[in-house]
Amino acid sequence: MANLFKGLERIEAAREQISGQSFMTGLFAGKPDFSLLLTPEETPEDKAVWEQFRPRLETFLMTQVDPDEIERTGKIPDSVIKGLFAIGAFGMKIPQQYGGLGFSYTNYGRALMLMASWSNALALTVAVPQSIGIAMPILMFGNEDQRRTYLPLVAREAVSAFALTEPLTGSDAANIATTAILDSTGTTFVVNGEKLWCTNGPIARYVTLIARVPAKRTQQNGQPGWKPVLNGKGADDLVHTAFILDMQTAGVRIRQHCQFEGCHGIENAHMTFTDVHIPTENVIGEVGRGLKYALTILNIGRAVSIPAICLGMAKQAWQPTLDQANQRVTFQKPLGTRQTQRMRLGVMASNLIAMEALALTVWRMADQHAFDVRIEAALAKLFCSEQTIRFLKNAQVIFGGMGYETAHSKWLRGEPAFGIEQLVRDAEMYRIGEGATDILRPFVAREGLNMHLERIGHLFDERATGARRLAELWRLLKFYVPWYMSQWTGSRLPPRKEFEYSRVCSKLRFVEQASRRLARTVFYVMLLHRQALRDNQGRQNRIEEIGEDLLVITATALYAEAQERSAGHPEVWDLAEECVRAAQQRVEHNIRELIRNQDTIVAAVGEKALSGRYPSLAHGIIRRNLHDYSRRESRLNVGEENGHETV
Repeated sequence: MANLFKGLERIEAAREQISGQSFMTGLFAGKPDFSLLLTPEETPEDKAVWEQFRPRLETFLMTQVDPDEIERTGKIPDSVIKGLFAIGAFGMKIPQQYGGLGFSYTNYGRALMLMASWSNALALTVAVPQSIGIAMPILMFGNEDQRRTYLPLVAREAVSAFALTEPLTGSDAANIATTAILDSTGTTFVVNGEKLWCTNGPIARYVTLIARVPAKRTQQNGQPGWKPVLNGKGADDLVHTAFILDMQTAGVRIRQHCQFEGCHGIENAHMTFTDVHIPTENVIGEVGRGLKYALTILNIGRAVSIPAICLGMAKQAWQPTLDQANQRVTFQKPLGTRQTQRMRLGVMASNLIAMEALALTVWRMADQHAFDVRIEAALAKLFCSEQTIRFLKNAQVIFGGMGYETAHSKWLRGEPAFGIEQLVRDAEMYRIGEGATDILRPFVAREGLNMHLERIGHLFDERATGARRLAELWRLLKFYVPWYMSQWTGSRLPPRKEFEYSRVCSKLRFVEQASRRLARTVFYVMLLHRQALRDNQGRQNRIEEIGEDLLVITATALYAEAQERSAGHPEVWDLAEECVRAAQQRVEHNIRELIRNQDTIVAAVGEKALSGRYPSLAHGIIRRNLHDYSRRESRLNVGEENGHETV
């Protein structure tokens, strides 16, 4: 049953069991505990820390950072990087005893959101070292010597990065090919391989490197482990291991500064390693646990940095979009008087508050250090990245032709130089980075199915004998009959004042009922499709989307109640009600389609397309396949040799 999700077997093996409390685990099981989302109020000390830092950051951004220059030149000036180090922006997540600011997750998220509203490329450059650079791996899994040595450096002077992805793996982190082989002295690992799309790679002094080490299985204090073998001989497997890599080490080479559709200004590298020597004391944690560490620290980016940057970008576009809708006149009327555009703005506003509610909810849960927020983090990343793209594209439509023209082009003739087209291009980065949407959805679905996977694995085992299956079936019936019956009976909301408000109560009752309905439906789908569910990504995606929407409804309702009660903003309910209405419709639709849908029909068309069944679709053009483009350089070089000007 471990390979229910085909192709993710190594990821499954590296997965840690959820140990802390998780709201989403209960929701997928039909028993959501809403009280888990009512985290304690922010402490006065944390509020004071932010109010002291915020003006310094705002002043620095407004006086020292030219976001238009970064976009035009594709380069963040060294003076800006040094200035951010000087105010502590690269050490927000690092504890004070190691030279950092020791921010809470909430304050860290606020800072990134503020930076992203000025320059999202700058926010990303600052976020990478603190979310997935060497700071978090060392803090979470390293030893005290590593913390004392490296954390003060990356807090105050040295940029760091995370090297995991490779050209042939992409999001398939388990199948990286870079190796680190222990040499004959037993004191040094020799690394060979390559990494791609390493953000901050060209400017980083230190990198968290994930490589595979030839090792033998061992037992240490009764626990299974791995011991690297000399020169790679006699290994049982190549196991993922995390290293601190000094980029000034001989054999490290930056092959290319990667360029992207958007996010101009970020430094991104394709790098190679040829006989790179890393001392054994630079291993982070235990040999063989590198993939576990990588998956764990990626949760930090998903929970905080990506939602924060997306929020900053969306909020940056909000007021200019309203101004454009009020000021742009079409057919003698302001654009904002048209119902179509008012509907568009209504969707944008309701989605913006939902993004903020969900992000703040996850940040505050993370601040408690008592929750396992891996599912909530993935959902926050999914929702905020996808909704930001929709939000910005809607804003671009309202700007019309001005929304397609670059900011610099508009500036040259005196128009307001707001770069909505830049934000649209940049936003795609956050859908892809730190877990692409189409990768995260099956991960969330796997967690949603966890209760069943742990109980009915043997029933799904195609190698099991008939007697074994009958025995398993009897054991499961004794559990599932009462469990299934309980899914038809609702539970009362916890006795909390936040749940007594009628507007909140009605939303949470919908979530509780939908949660039980989802649990029943998922169980039925698993029994119906069994092993075939591993390839049924359509149903896996719907499980994730339902969970996502139920979390959004809950977080938005509680956020609106808090805004009205504590901040005196009852108008937020206009936005919350629209957000909830749309999410409820999606939940109803997706639950129905868990049972019956047309996925196999459209997938069959796609399969035929892959096999070349529709050649007429390419008629009427100069036809080129993907490999034709790889020969472009050779054709141009021939032209150059013949005295022709090259493109």
